[in-house]
Amino acid sequence: MNAWVPALILTGLLGAAQAQEPQRAESQPVAPRPGAATQSLPRLERFDIALVDAPAAQVFLQLAQGSPYQLLVAPDVSGRISLNLRQTTVLEALDAIKELYGYDYRLAGDKVYVYTNAVQTRIFRINYLPGRRQGESDTRVSTSALAVSGGNGSSGGSGSGSGSSSSGGGSTQLRSFESAQVKTTSDANFWSEVRESLGLLVGSGGGRSLVLNPSAGVIVVRAPGPELVQVEQYLQAIQVSIERQVMLEAKILEVSLSDDAKTGINWGAFGQLLGGSRGGQLSIGVGQPGAVISPTGPITDGSTVSLPGANLNLNSLGRGFYGLAFQATNFAALLNFLETQGDVHVLSSPRIATLNNQKALLKVGSDELYVTGITNNNSTNNNTNTTTQAPTLQLTPFFSGIVLDVTPQIDPNGQVMLHVHPSISLVTEREKILDLGTLGNFRLPLAASTINETDSIVRVGDGQIVAIGGLMTQELRGDRTGLPVLSNLPVVGNLFGQKSKINRKRELVILIKPTVIPADGRWPAELSAPALPVPPEPQRKPE
Repeated sequence: MNAWVPALILTGLLGAAQAQEPQRAESQPVAPRPGAATQSLPRLERFDIALVDAPAAQVFLQLAQGSPYQLLVAPDVSGRISLNLRQTTVLEALDAIKELYGYDYRLAGDKVYVYTNAVQTRIFRINYLPGRRQGESDTRVSTSALAVSGGNGSSGGSGSGSGSSSSGGGSTQLRSFESAQVKTTSDANFWSEVRESLGLLVGSGGGRSLVLNPSAGVIVVRAPGPELVQVEQYLQAIQVSIERQVMLEAKILEVSLSDDAKTGINWGAFGQLLGGSRGGQLSIGVGQPGAVISPTGPITDGSTVSLPGANLNLNSLGRGFYGLAFQATNFAALLNFLETQGDVHVLSSPRIATLNNQKALLKVGSDELYVTGITNNNSTNNNTNTTTQAPTLQLTPFFSGIVLDVTPQIDPNGQVMLHVHPSISLVTEREKILDLGTLGNFRLPLAASTINETDSIVRVGDGQIVAIGGLMTQELRGDRTGLPVLSNLPVVGNLFGQKSKINRKRELVILIKPTVIPADGRWPAELSAPALPVPPEPQRKPE
């Protein structure tokens, strides 16, 4: 049957007579549709619609009757529609038909243009940089050991190069082993991923085609209407995700512990400050690599428990570290607390904004060259005469300073997952003296590196502060006091002076606060304010 049954039921839409009916009193305006907020939409009435196997062109023309819109239907619109909606509006009905049957439409003032659901061409725009971005974060602990390989046997090499062999009771070799390693690799090739995913949505054949221009940010898709609807929804979801950005505020502190805090910073005391009337929340714990600090509940007065939702995944190397997450609006309260534990030195206070799932890297320091290899250039001729030449030095740059590597991921609820890899390195030159017997002593300058670093993944809420601590160093220094001249005399010098040893402990604390920037681009007031001033370094007494 070509007739459609039982046709169409419209209530509260067809003129002034029906405007007197009770349904009119229950009608309510509809919020502006996304993308049409700048247009002044008329008040839309609600109605019921029921149809079975109706010609599409007649359905659209019937929807226009009594509505404030003029519907213009393309001549190639064909097909049949079955629909049953209650208390809907013209635009809601068009959206439902578009979702199910793929008939696209465009709203221009009081005119609605309806297009076919057959193969058609649409142009989409998406704002993103062209190119490919790669990043890698690597933290490892390497050790060396003597390995004895042997037994009775031999090994050798042959060919155009040189070979070596060993036999007898075995040989001893120095081998390097990696006792622990954490490696994180990211490869963001946005436009290639979009091309691949759209190719799966659109497919091939039947006149379908896909064209991407990363430089212009334009995507041209030729496909049937239902597939174009899926492409539009997919690109809208991508655009919302890639446009989200977060401001990362970090402070890297070194705390010279006082005599009362030689075992480390007492974070439980900070929990007491957050409890009670201040109503703070805290997640705290000690972990080894691979452990997770799980939350249990809000903090009470004088206790130290966890903040719900703030899991702390530990991937650090070494002996583990101390981590906590807590609610705070700024760093001032925490810095004041740390000053009760010892002298606080702010090593760095960076602030950087980055997009969702994009690595942010901050490097502050200097590179210096150190000797890492020496090549002997002495030569001997047939007359056993030795020609002495200056050795060739191999120089390698070593970095001393602070490196902060952070990658954020923002979920729809405003929670932020951070991959954090801070590293503080100090390279000094040390001189090794080698005893060569009759040839005398050989002085060899070497680079000595001291590194404090950790690699972890944390999940915190918007505006929360994550603290990573427990990276302690110990320094032992000797101090000698006494009367001038007399205290330096041999044997009896100790009668006129004294010697003491000073043991200093320092703890490295890293604070990170992510703040999600709203979609409207208005930055929160705390981000617009200047950074917290760095307190002056305390004057150290000469030792």
